[in-house]
This record gives sequence, structure tokens and C-alpha cells, in this order.
Amino acid sequence: MKLTFPLTLEFKFSLFTELRVTDASGALVALVKEKTFSVRDEVRVYSDETRRVQTHAMKAQGFMAGALDWKARRLISRADGSPVGALQAQGLRTLWGASYDLLGPEQEARFTIRDDQPWLSVVEGAIGVIPFIGDLIAMGFDYLVNPTYTVTDAGGQPAYRVHKKRSFLSRRFTVEELQPRSGQDDELVLLGLIQLVLRERERG
Repeated sequence: MKLTFPLTLEFKFSLFTELRVTDASGALVALVKEKTFSVRDEVRVYSDETRRVQTHAMKAQGFMAGALDWKARRLISRADGSPVGALQAQGLRTLWGASYDLLGPEQEARFTIRDDQPWLSVVEGAIGVIPFIGDLIAMGFDYLVNPTYTVTDAGGQPAYRVHKKRSFLSRRFTVEELQPRSGQDDELVLLGLIQLVLRERERG
């Protein structure tokens, strides 16, 4: 899989969680469908709009793992069952802001994902607890202040950056490549960042 950056990850207007991923030319890269009404997060990835060809699956490891988001590991595999890797939340640190390890197929650390401004989530959460008025203020805050996430490689070098685009519905993200790469990690990075935006959209 060789991706053409920047990528756009956009949530569709739907009763269910659906996400479209397109590349720099606007071509469809993936269509993502999240299973609803489940105690364990399950996500299916398709190559086409009709969802006839499934390419990957992602599932939180362990019973009730979806509810315990702050320490869950989400396994990523191809449709034939072969492993791609996993997104591992960094324990209690994830409660403060997005903080994840992106693991390879042997569960080795390949990348780290961090929220560049974790204090924004804390401020927004504090505003949101105010009844009625807090919800309205939080919507305006969410529109005006949009977080970014930096993906660093195993050597500590910034490799990708994810931007949430300005929207009342928090429904579009873009991914840029910060330095030229061989493309061998594109599959893992794409699927790991799909998991990232699904989790961070839930957090607000």
C-alpha cells in the first residue's frame, strides 16, 4: 500500500459511525464502518463504497475493552487474519490527552502518537460539565480550537501530523507526511490513525 498525502478522513452524516478516507487526488482509499451497540470496539475497513470488499478489521483486545478506553489495545489485521499491528493506549496518560503507541505485527513499537496541546481537552471537558450553557460554549470552543496530533517514529523523529479541521461536528481530519518515507509503513499508519480519529472524535 502506497499512499499519496495529504489524506482526508471525513465522517459521513449517518446514524452509524462511517468514515471515508481519500488521498491527495480525492480517490477513495478506505471506507470505515464501526460496529455499534457493542461493549468491545469493532471496526471493519472496506476498499469500496458498496462495502463488498473488506480489507481489514480492528478489534479491541479483551472483554469490555471498548469501555476501558484509557488502556485498551486495538488489534489491526487484514481480512485474511494476518496481523498488521495494534494501537495501544498509554494507560492513565491517555486521560490527559491523546497518547498512544502504534505497534507493528510483532507488537514492537513503531510509532508514538501524541496530542500536541493536551490541555485543550481538559479545558473543553471542564466547560462541558456546566449544564446547558456549558454544552453551547463547548460547541463553540470545539469549532474555534482544533487539535493536532504528531506521529513520531521509533527514532523520535516527527513523521506525520494529524489536523482536526474546523467544524461544529468534529467530522473531518487531514493527515500530512512530514518527511519522505519509503511507504512500507503506510498500511500500519493509515489504520492506526483511523483508530485515533475514531477514539478522539468520541472524546470530543
